[in-house]
Amino acid sequence: MDAAEWNARYLAQPDAWGTTPAARIVAEVTAAEDAGLTVGTAIDLACGDGRHARWLAAHGWRVEAVDFSEVAIEQARAKDSDEGRTGSVDWVVGDATAWEPTEKVDLVVIGFLHLGMADLVAVLHAAGGWLRPGGHLVYLGHAAENLRRGVGGPQDPTVLPGITELARGAEALEVVSLRHDLRPAGKATAVDVLLHARSWVER
Repeated sequence: MDAAEWNARYLAQPDAWGTTPAARIVAEVTAAEDAGLTVGTAIDLACGDGRHARWLAAHGWRVEAVDFSEVAIEQARAKDSDEGRTGSVDWVVGDATAWEPTEKVDLVVIGFLHLGMADLVAVLHAAGGWLRPGGHLVYLGHAAENLRRGVGGPQDPTVLPGITELARGAEALEVVSLRHDLRPAGKATAVDVLLHARSWVER
């Protein structure tokens, strides 16, 4: 889909994924913090209408949230509130395959970004390069195996990564976790794929 198609989709169905952040992303970021990741600057790439960015900001992160859908960013801004939070969000219209931050960050979150495999691997490579030493990258998406073993998500196999593709995207990073993640979806189960990696530090 291009930006115009996503704009139409967000107009037709606001809150398509709800306002609650994905539990696996919350768990991975929380685990990284517990292991010593300092709460600082973060990027929510392909942020959609901002559910992960808002959660990060509520927990003290200064977030740059990027999506190529202008409508999604407008909706995200409308839902945003400074009330009761210690962090902040800067909402940005930008293409995940071309956008770059102006400085290194502590965390990159990419939730359910689905591209052709060459583009996704390139995005993961680029995102890994945005990290400060010891910074973390968390990618969560629908897995290729979801077509045969799960429910929901895109039905186009060319945009569904497996373990191999995410490993290629993380080849310059220290891999913390790379696995399938089974997620309840009503009475059925969805099969996601998770990459959690960090930039190397001198030891």
